[in-house]
Amino acid sequence: MRYPIRALLAFLLVGMAMNVASAAESQAVQSMAGILLQLQHYPSDAAKQTLGKIVEDKSSTADERTVAHALMDVQHMVAPADKPALEAIVADSKASASIKTLANIILGLHHMPSDSDKEKLRALTS
Repeated sequence: MRYPIRALLAFLLVGMAMNVASAAESQAVQSMAGILLQLQHYPSDAAKQTLGKIVEDKSSTADERTVAHALMDVQHMVAPADKPALEAIVADSKASASIKTLANIILGLHHMPSDSDKEKLRALTS
């Protein structure tokens, strides 16, 4: 009888940890990850509106605003003017892992995210 109880407790703890991990992502990160998942060559008008709100939102972090701005400017790949700011985020030891993931994916874009990038993005949206 002890083993089923231990297995149940382990299952519940893993489930709770997964919920905490996804809850830790800000709404801005989740939105940008969702936009990148749907991206085909450039963001849609609706996506640009969402990104514009992130840029204007005072509760967004500076890194979130930088990534949102860069994503708004994507035309098949990152705009040359946005590249240094994204590279700085990737190199910043204080930047969150999720923001670094988004910045790296945008830096590596060629029309749309790769399959492996999409897996990373799904993890940020769930």
